[in-house]
Amino acid sequence: MKRNQILFIALLLMSASTAFAQTISTRSIEFGIKAGGTFTHGFTNIPAQTIGGVDIPAVENRSNGVGIGYSGGLWARKNFSNFYIQAEATYNRYVLKQKTIATVDVNANQTLANALPISVQPGLLTVTLNAVSESILESVDVPILIGKRWIGGKLRGYAGPNFIFVQKAEVTRTTNGQINANPGVGFPQTSLPATTGTTDLRNKYIAQYLEVKDFTYALELGAGYSLLDVLDVDVRYAVPVGGIYKDTKITGFLGIATVSLAFKVF
Repeated sequence: MKRNQILFIALLLMSASTAFAQTISTRSIEFGIKAGGTFTHGFTNIPAQTIGGVDIPAVENRSNGVGIGYSGGLWARKNFSNFYIQAEATYNRYVLKQKTIATVDVNANQTLANALPISVQPGLLTVTLNAVSESILESVDVPILIGKRWIGGKLRGYAGPNFIFVQKAEVTRTTNGQINANPGVGFPQTSLPATTGTTDLRNKYIAQYLEVKDFTYALELGAGYSLLDVLDVDVRYAVPVGGIYKDTKITGFLGIATVSLAFKVF
């Protein structure tokens, strides 16, 4: 290889290294759009209830994997000398997958009780149910985040509150199981075929004690990296510390991870 060719390649490599090391140019105010996926996991513990004179024991819903949803919207950032403030408005879909096994009085399910060939008083027949559920919550989120930059502005870290305005909430359950035998009333063990139903969790007359809030808030933190001057990748994690259900006796955990790409318009 000729000497001038070697010199040309060396200069090219030096130019590329210098370009990569340059800092990301930042305006005082930045604005853009973003889109990505949400990854939700968690569990819900429902305390014992009495409905229509029928005692319903506590139910422990366990995590059944990660639910995948989406997120998209607008963002704006105000840069200061040592930190920045970022506000967003996004529409989001969160999916929570759970499963449980519970034994309850047959009269706790009015549809099931009405299908029996005989009428029984509460406490005489129980049913063991295996339920798999998928809860969906769609919301308009408004995070207000405070962050700091490193590595010439390429790397960002941030945290702050996220204000969640619920637009839709429902749960779809697939249930099967068996009615347990009770020789005292002459009822044998009976298998139940799988059934699927959807409940609107914003309708208090249908959802009852599972009614969700119209508004709640979360705390979230995350990090972002500038792939290009106009393109960022963000990874964040949020926990709705304001609770999801109106019944404060319902406990559990909900964690939401979001991975998104943000395009800088200006």
